[in-house]
Amino acid sequence: NNKYITIRLNKLRNERNYSTSSVKCSKSEVINKFILDKQLIPVNVYENLSLEETKKKIKSYSKGKSGIYLILNKVTLDYYIGSASTNKIYSRFYSHLLGLTGSKIVKLSVKKYKLDNFSFIILEEFPHIVTKENNKTLLDLEDFYLKSLLPNYNILTEAGNTFGYKHTEVSRINMKSKYSEERRMTIGSLNRVKSLSNETKDKLRKAALNRLPRIFTEQALLNMKKSCKPVVLYNKNGTVYGEYSSITEASFALNCSIKTIHRALKSNSKLLKKCLIVKYGCYI
Repeated sequence: NNKYITIRLNKLRNERNYSTSSVKCSKSEVINKFILDKQLIPVNVYENLSLEETKKKIKSYSKGKSGIYLILNKVTLDYYIGSASTNKIYSRFYSHLLGLTGSKIVKLSVKKYKLDNFSFIILEEFPHIVTKENNKTLLDLEDFYLKSLLPNYNILTEAGNTFGYKHTEVSRINMKSKYSEERRMTIGSLNRVKSLSNETKDKLRKAALNRLPRIFTEQALLNMKKSCKPVVLYNKNGTVYGEYSSITEASFALNCSIKTIHRALKSNSKLLKKCLIVKYGCYI
């Protein structure tokens, strides 16, 4: 795999007719070091992202182009990698960094570290207009960068699909261990330090005995049933990505909001996070 990466990077250097040292001259020290450390041969690097001039440059340059981009947090050096089809590079830049409607992790980071502490890097251009026929090639190119750079801002580790690998059990184990080890200990320790008087205990007992059963409206019951209904996520090639007992569980596993999954389920395409198809499952 490392041999393949080296061959590809050498090929890119020859095609673009420059080396990493030529990239180093015009960028900030943080960017230069990151590019050299990762052995990248970027097409374009943009900083000062809050400036209108920078936004116009990205929009102008990316017109009619497609390819692979990287969003770098210059403070923490965490980064996100994605692909954009023809004429979509600027919209990806806008949604992730300006509109904050793309990656949830990037959104939270931008809010914390501010926009000017990020850089938008075009790693590689895709040489053709993206169609249904060659879209897989673009995803393979994205997958090359995901596998070789392992960006920790990315939720999925494979571009567009996971070829049938089911993450369900892994994500369930992670969620259970996180709850049992962290939250349970914290909540338990808080409760253990409480010392209630006999009067308070008596009031709590009486309140519990006098508590009326909760009555839910039909709409409330319907909403609860929807939230508890199992969902199945599919890759675009039809293979199963994961099965979840509820929308809530799926939202935890994918690190996205429950509303996002509901919107995808109501849409005609059922498309979730641009690379997954979500459908209601069946109770076993």
